[in-house]
Amino acid sequence: MVHGENMKPKNENIRYLIEKYSLKHPVYVGDTDSDMEQARIAGIPFIFAAYGFGKVEGCDLRINSFGELQNVLS
Repeated sequence: MVHGENMKPKNENIRYLIEKYSLKHPVYVGDTDSDMEQARIAGIPFIFAAYGFGKVEGCDLRINSFGELQNVLS
């Protein structure tokens, strides 16, 4: 599965952004199984946005609204 203009897999794009911006504690927030899978491949935690499109089991954390994200990350 490729994403974006560079036609690279999402997990490679995630790793690229982590390196480019020297991210110390990155997480991926998404709403599908494939989002979780790509975060796992990239080696970062996955936060499931339960208010989105998909259903996910086995996520690192679940949020039920965008507003919860700030509490989770602070």
